[in-house]
Amino acid sequence: MSILTTVEAQSPKGRLFQAVVFLLLIAGGITMVYPFVLMVSGALRSEMDVASMTAVPEYLHEDTMLARKFLEAKYNFSVATMNRARLSQGYDFAQVAVPLPPDPARVAALTRFVAQVEIPDHWWTLGGTLLYRQGSTRTLRELQARIRARYDDDLGALAEDLGAPVRQWRLVQVMPPVWTDVRQAFSNSSLFQEYFALLREKPLAYRAFSTPTGNYLENIIYPNYGQSSVDAYNAAHRRALTSFADLHLPRTLPPPDQPRARQEWIDHARTMLHPAFIRVAQPAPVFQDFLRARHPTIAALNERWQTAYTDFTEIEMPGEKEWLAGGRRRDYDAFLATRPPEELYLVGPEYAWQDWLQAAYGSLTALNADFGTAYTDWAECPLPIDHAEAAFVLANRGVLRRELAANNFVNVLVAVLLEGRPFMNTVIYVVLALILALTLQPLAAYALSRFSPPHTWHIILLFMAVMSFPPMVGMIPQFLILRKLNLMNTFVALLLPVIVNGYLIFLLKGFFDSLPKHLYDAAMIDGASELRIFWEITMSMSKPILAVAALRVFNNVWMSFMYPLLVAPDEKMQILAVWLYQYQRLAGTPMVFASILITSIPTLVIFMFAQRIIMRGIAVPVEK
Repeated sequence: MSILTTVEAQSPKGRLFQAVVFLLLIAGGITMVYPFVLMVSGALRSEMDVASMTAVPEYLHEDTMLARKFLEAKYNFSVATMNRARLSQGYDFAQVAVPLPPDPARVAALTRFVAQVEIPDHWWTLGGTLLYRQGSTRTLRELQARIRARYDDDLGALAEDLGAPVRQWRLVQVMPPVWTDVRQAFSNSSLFQEYFALLREKPLAYRAFSTPTGNYLENIIYPNYGQSSVDAYNAAHRRALTSFADLHLPRTLPPPDQPRARQEWIDHARTMLHPAFIRVAQPAPVFQDFLRARHPTIAALNERWQTAYTDFTEIEMPGEKEWLAGGRRRDYDAFLATRPPEELYLVGPEYAWQDWLQAAYGSLTALNADFGTAYTDWAECPLPIDHAEAAFVLANRGVLRRELAANNFVNVLVAVLLEGRPFMNTVIYVVLALILALTLQPLAAYALSRFSPPHTWHIILLFMAVMSFPPMVGMIPQFLILRKLNLMNTFVALLLPVIVNGYLIFLLKGFFDSLPKHLYDAAMIDGASELRIFWEITMSMSKPILAVAALRVFNNVWMSFMYPLLVAPDEKMQILAVWLYQYQRLAGTPMVFASILITSIPTLVIFMFAQRIIMRGIAVPVEK
C-alpha cells in the first residue's frame, strides 16, 4: 500500500516528497556500489597505483601512466633495477620521467645499432621474468611455457636440474643476472637457454642494457654522494652536472688533473666491475707469460680452464664481447691485478654504441642535427632505451592496456584452475553437498509434513535449538569424532555437517504443509507409490523453495572456511576459501582484489539467474 494517495502524489508537496525519496535511494545505492567499483578498479591496478582512489585507473586513459606501468613490469617492480639500466634517479615508478613524445631519430638509431652490431648475451637482460608477490607478467608466463615444453611438463625433471624443489609451474622464475657485478658467477643452464632464446625474440623495448656506468653509479657514486642531488658530487669533482643522468663512466682512466674521479674509476674497476667488462691494452704474449708463471704446465692450465690447448702461445687475450667464468676468469682477475690502471679500458654496450654512432654519423654535428641535441663529446650520448620504451608503449597502447588490466585476473585463474586442486575440490564439494542436501532434507521434511509422526514439533524444536548455538561450538567435538573415525582430509568429513540442516528442514516442512492435500489423495487413489508422490507432486511443486534451499547450501559451502580448514588442512584437500586465505597472505593487494572478485562470480551469477525462483519461494508460502 502506497504511503501517498493518488491525489497527494500529484500535488507539489507529494512530488517533492517522492523526489527526495528517490534521491535518498540513489545516494544509498551509490554508497553500496562505489566500494564495489573501487574493488574492481583495484583489481585492474598494480602495486604502483593501488592506493589511488579513482574509479578508473589512470593508465587506461593516460599514456604517461601506461608507460610507467610498462616500466614497473619490465624492471620487475624494482626501482633500483630501473635506475641501474636507465641511468636514472627515480624513487617511485609512479613519478619516473618518461620521454613523451619519444624522439623517432634516436629510436631509429638504436634499432639500427641492435640490428647491425652483434650484442653478446651478457650485455643485456630480459625484463619481467621475476615473480612479485605471487604475480607474474606476460613475459614470465611465456618463459614458463617455454620451460614447461622443454621439460615435457615434467616438474620433477626441472627440480632435479635446478637442484631445488619446485612445487608449481607458476612459481618458476628466472633471476636476471646482474652482469656488471663483480660477484656474478653465471653458469648456463637449460633454464637460461630458454631465457636467452626469448630475449632475442622479444621487442627491443623489453630488453635492458647492462652498462658499466649503471654499476658505477649504483656502487660508487650514490653511496658516496647520495642520489637525490648532484651538489655533493659537483663540489667534490668541480663539475657542474645538472643530474646524474649526465654522468658517464670514461672508457679509460681519467687524467691526473681529476684525482677524485681517477681514484673512483680505479676503485670501481678493481673491486666492483666484473672482469668481462675490463680489458688490457697489451698484446697476447704479455698474458701468455703471466699464465706460464702461474701454471707449471699447459696440462695444468687445461685442467683448470677445461680446455685443450697444446701450448701457451695458442691463448689469446679475452675478446671484448667474451664472458669470463670459472678458472679462466680467476686467472684473468689475477692478471688484471698485476697491470697498472693506465693499461685498462672498459668495454660494454654503451661504448659499442658510441663507436657505432661515430661510424654511422661521422661527426657530432651530423649527430646533433639528427637528434636535436648539442653534444660536445660522443660519450655524452647515452643509449636511448627510454625513448625506445616510450615509442613501443605509444605504438601498442591498446594491447598493453588490455594486458595490464587482465594481468591480475590471469594470475589468479592460473593459480586456482591450472595449479593445485582447490577449484576442483570445491566443485566436488559443492556438487555432492547440493545433491545430498536436496535429497536428504526434503525427505526428512516430507516425512514430517506428510505423516506427522508423534512429537513432530519436539523434533523441530530440537533442530531449532541446535541452530541457536554458534557453529564454532560444535567444531571441536566434530573434529574429535572425525579424527577418531580416521575421516580427516576426506570429502566425508567436509560433507557431514552440511547435508542436514535443521533450519532448512523446518523451512521445507512449512512449504510442504502449504501444498494442496487433495493432490496427495488423488495420487493415492490412482495407486501411486509414496516415492512417486514425493517426486512428482511434492518436489515438482516445490521448485521455488528448493531453489532457496539450494542457494543457501551453495553459499554455505562455496566460501566455507573455518570448518574445512579444521578437518581438511592437507594441501591436496584444500577448498577455495582455504586456498584463498593462504594465497592472500602472500599476494599483493591488487591480486587479492582480483581473487575476491573471481571467487564471488559464481554466487552472483546464480543469484542473477535464479532470483525470480527465489522470490517465488519467499512469496508463495505467504500467498498460500
